[in-house]
Amino acid sequence: MESIVRTMRIIWRAELLIIEAKLNIAAKRIGATAFAGLIFVFGLGMLNVAGFFALEAEVGPVYAGLGVAVADFLIAALLLLWAKSQTAGPELALAYEIRDAGLHELEEKAEDIQTEVEEIRNELRSVKNSLLSFSKQPLDATITKLLTPILTLLIKSLSKR
Repeated sequence: MESIVRTMRIIWRAELLIIEAKLNIAAKRIGATAFAGLIFVFGLGMLNVAGFFALEAEVGPVYAGLGVAVADFLIAALLLLWAKSQTAGPELALAYEIRDAGLHELEEKAEDIQTEVEEIRNELRSVKNSLLSFSKQPLDATITKLLTPILTLLIKSLSKR
């Protein structure tokens, strides 16, 4: 029973490692996505400024604002691509492996326990059948068990004479 509890603890720890690794990846993705969103907002702001300058002067400041906006959009796109490419490290694979090994060990122990329970059940059935046969014919069983030694003694005593 102690080994089952130990195995359950190992599985529990492996599950915690899996959850922790997934949360770390989610936090990185959320942070990168939020930063990309912030840069996108700056890009939109610069695009608005560029549009304003285009309407106002129709010369140099427009292209500078558009250039900054395009650069912001490219950076935001690169950050989004990086966020999507984040995957779990080797610790997640190790945690899965430990969990699977623990589950396999539990399955084996469960099969052993099932085999033991089946053996006990079969023994109890044989005891039940013995008791039933004895209760149906108590004299037959008793006579058979008593007569054998008595007859053996009689035969030995008669053979000596």
